[in-house]
Amino acid sequence: MSPKSLGLVALVALSAAGCGKFNLDLVEYNVSPSPLEYHNDSVEVTITASYPEKVVPKKAEVTLTPVIKYKGGELALKATSYRGEKSTGSGEILSHSGGSINGYNDIVAFAKGMEEAELHIRAVGSVKGKEKFNETTTQPIALGTIMTPTLVMGDERFDYSEHNYGPIYKNSTVHVYFPYNSARIRPGERSSDEMESFQSFAEAQKADGGTFEKVEVNGWASPDGEEANNQGLSSDRAAAVKDMMESYFTRQLDIATIQFTVNGKGEDKSGFSRLLNESQVEGKAEVSSQINSGAFNSELKGLGRETYATLEKEVFTPLRRAEVVLTVKERQKTNEELVAYATADSALSLEEFLYTVETLIKEDATKLQVLDFAARRYPDDYRAYNNRGVILARQGKIQEAKTEFEKAEKVNGSASDVQTNLGACYMKLGNRDKAMAHYKKAQGGSQENNHNLGSLYIRMAKYTEAVSMFGDECSFNAALAKVLAGSPEKAGPTLDCGDQKELALSFYLKAVAAARTNSQQAVYDNLGKAIGKDASLKEKAKKDLEFLKMRSNSEFQSLTN
Repeated sequence: MSPKSLGLVALVALSAAGCGKFNLDLVEYNVSPSPLEYHNDSVEVTITASYPEKVVPKKAEVTLTPVIKYKGGELALKATSYRGEKSTGSGEILSHSGGSINGYNDIVAFAKGMEEAELHIRAVGSVKGKEKFNETTTQPIALGTIMTPTLVMGDERFDYSEHNYGPIYKNSTVHVYFPYNSARIRPGERSSDEMESFQSFAEAQKADGGTFEKVEVNGWASPDGEEANNQGLSSDRAAAVKDMMESYFTRQLDIATIQFTVNGKGEDKSGFSRLLNESQVEGKAEVSSQINSGAFNSELKGLGRETYATLEKEVFTPLRRAEVVLTVKERQKTNEELVAYATADSALSLEEFLYTVETLIKEDATKLQVLDFAARRYPDDYRAYNNRGVILARQGKIQEAKTEFEKAEKVNGSASDVQTNLGACYMKLGNRDKAMAHYKKAQGGSQENNHNLGSLYIRMAKYTEAVSMFGDECSFNAALAKVLAGSPEKAGPTLDCGDQKELALSFYLKAVAAARTNSQQAVYDNLGKAIGKDASLKEKAKKDLEFLKMRSNSEFQSLTN
């Protein structure tokens, strides 16, 4: 019997010699799917059947057992019992006038060799406990097994942690304090500890080549007295400090292009409330009430000598000020400096370490060493551990990579890139359950995780879920998911927009997709390209049941022989 004659409905050719009134050779079986298919490490068989009248004697009992025969063995599926109309045995009754058998289903674990298999029926008939019939179909009722889901690539992706390297901006702040109702800068303010620290910062940045971006000067007044007067006073204070700073930058640092922003902020009412609450002033409610009523400084003396002195010292004096904020962009190290400092384990920021490894160092061994330096200097950040793991994973050192990812997880277990990478490790190690658990923790984090989860869903035969996870990704596995989910026409565009489109296996998948859409010429075109790139695919295609309908075609035979 030729493969074409199998189709969905197969006529069983049982040897009827000596069978008496048994006519089991006339039973017609419908197998779905046909050919059988591999999904999630299993093969599912669904069978319905129709039979003519007088298929068995009325007092007979029959056991039907589907059997998968393959190179290296055979596997009997679950048996089902039937009986004639007058039999006292168990099982579904086979009507003497003919009828149908519905609902047989079994799922068995796939065994090596089943990719080239035949599904047969073994029938055993007896009457009153005596065996009268025992035969197996001479021709298969279905072939097995389509293995397309096993094309899924084990290309689990690892998620490299990003650096935040870029210009570093640093600020330095100094406060200049003023006497009551004055915008005059006292000599002591020009040489205060705060001013010396501010100037040391500025001079160090100048010496190191930093860029002085801007200076912001804000003036304030205490809230005693008229608000309009205090607004002007705050502006005068800001202007005075601006002049002092401008002179400093121009004359002492030789910086003439720095940008100044000057603001008079008026009365510092929020500062007043905070300092009053923190102070030792007695009668705070009364003080607050008088200030809110616009009391002058002289009027506050009526609160008592001690109260007024404390109020002046702890509240008003700190409010009569101007604040200077200098912003400097630090000089970025040259590439040569970054590499030299990183490989010598010198003092770099973590971002500098990560940037240098990712961008400037080429050798994996050096990258691993520098990331080890970074991890030791910054043990509270997971990224150096994670990136060491990614490099090791790409080298195929999965256990070593897993150890690094576990270190990263201890620092930050909620980091999605770490969870993605642990999942990928477990997948490489063959533990789907743990891989899934980590992928779920990372879900919504990155396309790397989506890709890995989509690939796992293919292995689990959850093809619709896989398509959803891949989204618009242009990859082999994304295209395979669409084929398996019932949209083979989408495989080509999904492959063509990605960097895997020239792989031999990509052309092979296009041929499979074309076979499923009955596009015969596209099968030959793509299969030819696939075999041209990888000759081993010739034998695979020859046996692949995706191309069962084309096996007798001369063009197919010329490609595969």
